[in-house]
Amino acid sequence: MFKTALAFCTLAGSALLLSGCFGYDGSGPIPEEKHGPVAPMWTDADVDAVVDIHYETLPALLPVTGENIPAACQNVQFLRFTPKALNGNAQVADAALLLVPGILEGANGFEYIGRQLVYMAKTQRDRNIEIWAMDRRSNCLEDLAGFQAAEAAATAAEAENIILDYYYGDMQIDGKGFVGFLQGDDVALLSQFGVEQTTTDMYTIIQHYFPNAADSRQKVFVGGHSLGGAHTSIFLSWDLDGDATTTSDIGANMVAGAVGFDTFIGAVDQGLPGGSTLIDIPALWNQAMGQTGADANSDTTYRQLVRWIENGYLPRNIDIPQVFSAEAIAIPEAVGILSAKDPEAEASIIKRVPKSPVLRNLFRFFHTRDGNNFINGPYIEDFRYTNEATVGLMFDDHFSILSFLQTSIGHLNGGPVVEKSPAINWLREAPLIGTLISAINGKKTQHIAANAGPDRQHLGQGPLYSWASMDEIGSLADPDYTSVDGKMMYTSVMEEVSRVEDFSRALYIGPTNLTEWYFPLRILIDLTAASKSYAPANGINTLNQDSYKLVPTLLFIADGGVTDSFDFTSEIGERDMEVIELIGHSHLDPMFATVNTPQLHENKLADNLLDFLINNSQ
Repeated sequence: MFKTALAFCTLAGSALLLSGCFGYDGSGPIPEEKHGPVAPMWTDADVDAVVDIHYETLPALLPVTGENIPAACQNVQFLRFTPKALNGNAQVADAALLLVPGILEGANGFEYIGRQLVYMAKTQRDRNIEIWAMDRRSNCLEDLAGFQAAEAAATAAEAENIILDYYYGDMQIDGKGFVGFLQGDDVALLSQFGVEQTTTDMYTIIQHYFPNAADSRQKVFVGGHSLGGAHTSIFLSWDLDGDATTTSDIGANMVAGAVGFDTFIGAVDQGLPGGSTLIDIPALWNQAMGQTGADANSDTTYRQLVRWIENGYLPRNIDIPQVFSAEAIAIPEAVGILSAKDPEAEASIIKRVPKSPVLRNLFRFFHTRDGNNFINGPYIEDFRYTNEATVGLMFDDHFSILSFLQTSIGHLNGGPVVEKSPAINWLREAPLIGTLISAINGKKTQHIAANAGPDRQHLGQGPLYSWASMDEIGSLADPDYTSVDGKMMYTSVMEEVSRVEDFSRALYIGPTNLTEWYFPLRILIDLTAASKSYAPANGINTLNQDSYKLVPTLLFIADGGVTDSFDFTSEIGERDMEVIELIGHSHLDPMFATVNTPQLHENKLADNLLDFLINNSQ
């Protein structure tokens, strides 16, 4: 089923073996010293004085059916960023923007850019805007009690103990313990979590604040990141009552415009940017029909796939056996909390957390230099990293192995750093295979720490690797971040755009998070069906598939992101659409690129987005 992802793992594994040797060499070029950090033009405290952030809950238009449904799963939940001056009255705002997150992404994906946009609009333009960042309903299944208790802890050491004791021990919080990461029948209700539910949840938020479509059409905008662009395309084409003779409830007739972050918004048959890197939907079509070349336009095929999800023959959520699971997706929240509390302290969470097969395999795969390293070590537990560096290892585009989870937050510092998996980096240039590797693994050369200790008998005694944030790797006068001897180029100011502090905060802060533990497979099945003639008969009311042309659209495209498959130029001039390229950005950077250090970076998203909202609202 996860044919493309598993094929990459096989290919990468073969490349690693080919590139390996059987010794251990902890030497290598050492990155230059960190530069002094850049003082931002305004601080989080300044933003907090102007912006209110609340996690809102509304009863959903489309309820979940069945027995023993958690109460939270019957509600729509979202982060609301609003100027304090509005006193909660959205209708008097100058504009409001509803944002839907990407795949495996929660509402905190917009935690940084949401509060910054509201602050900038108020303090620099004297405008009141609201940002609504939606959680997909599947987030209701996450047990965040341990992480929220850890967030409130006084020290990083206390927070780490809470995380391990709650999620891997017998600790109870408010009389309740962790029941484990859900799977199988535990997540059966996810079979209902498709595009119908997500789209009606978008309607729920808009209609709560603007019951009259004529009002929302003047002030409300809709958009998203990555998969959120596909959600937006479907919303614009949606007919809420399923009656094509009524038009006020068409999504495009309820909003003033649409915004996309490293995604495409348009015809619903365009699908999901980079979606084939996660799951091979055509292979599922073929499997459903029991033959090669199955008819993807078949209502029978679609219904069969849905039944297989309902009865558990297909997984209800994205879960790659032995490689990727809810547990793996939850770990980043832990490292985010620890990084925020004590960024320079030596990290121990990776060493202490019990290693399930999924965690063991995932840690080995993303922290592997070559074939010998993959098989014989040293492994990630043998290296010394600061808490902040662990965030970089998981998400920075020079270290993370998954392009759809990459951002540009700096680089390692403090010890030898070498090229990771040279064979894979060489294969990037190969025809066909290179495209596949770049789609999954990202476009930048991967790096890895080299020194875990003086020799194999003394692993764990190497240097303490820290993290140089984007404002510590260089300056406009000295933009290149190189080895001390100047022979190895690691990165540059031009391709590091997000502060690790801002990104770490979004991983954990508040009642939600950045990573989505239980992403419903049903959504991807529905996306494939949304443009087909049988879609309305299955509750997918995409009755107005040209309606995206009715609204002005602004797209921000990361030059290191996942939108290579889209031809944006073909539609420019045929619709009111502007495309702005974000240089140096990876897939997550549009939401996290710093807005308050213009001495390093001009943020092309924030001001252009504010202009778009203000100019197209009434």
